[in-house]
Amino acid sequence: MKIGLALGSGASRGIAHIVILEVFDELGIKPAVIAGCSIGGLIGAGYAGGMSGHDIREHALALLSHRRGMLRHIFGARRASPLQMLSMRGLSSIQLDGQMVADLILPDHLPLKIEDCPIRLKIIATDYEAMEEVVITKGSMIEAIGASIAIPGLISAPRINGRLHVDGGVINPVPFDHVIEDNDLVVAIDVTGRPRSIAGGNPTNLELAIGSSLIMFRELAELRRKRSPPDIYLIPPVDEFWATDFFKAKEILAAAEPSKDQLKRMLADKINALIGKSS
Repeated sequence: MKIGLALGSGASRGIAHIVILEVFDELGIKPAVIAGCSIGGLIGAGYAGGMSGHDIREHALALLSHRRGMLRHIFGARRASPLQMLSMRGLSSIQLDGQMVADLILPDHLPLKIEDCPIRLKIIATDYEAMEEVVITKGSMIEAIGASIAIPGLISAPRINGRLHVDGGVINPVPFDHVIEDNDLVVAIDVTGRPRSIAGGNPTNLELAIGSSLIMFRELAELRRKRSPPDIYLIPPVDEFWATDFFKAKEILAAAEPSKDQLKRMLADKINALIGKSS
């Protein structure tokens, strides 16, 4: 039985994807293809490249348990300088360099090219100038992820083959339509979520900007879901977290933990139904 897995965009909430990957490991099954968008593409690349869900959990917690650990990783073991992390296109446009971010986060042992991954991988980005979705299935892993995570105003938009690319979630935040072909079962994970209640608080401009994007992503995902629903559509309960809560990785993983049993039940029901039809 072939399973297609789509991992959607959602900024820090996408850390919940790790829990989903652990379900596949615990059941002893592997998706035949993974389509990932933004953080879903980043985490999906680790899994498609040969890491287990547990490996990705340990790597994420090592990087994101606290800011000091991340800084040691970036400016210590990886010997990057603060200026290398920035993409400066004039004083009015200082952003993080998406390809540098991807290169610093992904472990060195992963394949350098998408087509060399043990699991077929599709990275989703958006061609800004053509206003079109781009599905990247070969070439530089770092370049593709750098494009998929490019949040306008925060992470720089790279050029691939002369074309400017931004976050894949701008067009397709939960790209399950790219894992339907030739698969018996399609699993889609939506971590866009609702905006967290500010309850009298004062979110930063960055939180408001990313949160507003997630509102748009959620609406796009719902429209696509209604038009062509996948077999399993799971929404982990991570709405309580800000989109920028990357250093709450442990708490996000804990909040998403109930999704494990939910996905196992859903998979069992769908697999049994498919077996029943074929017998």
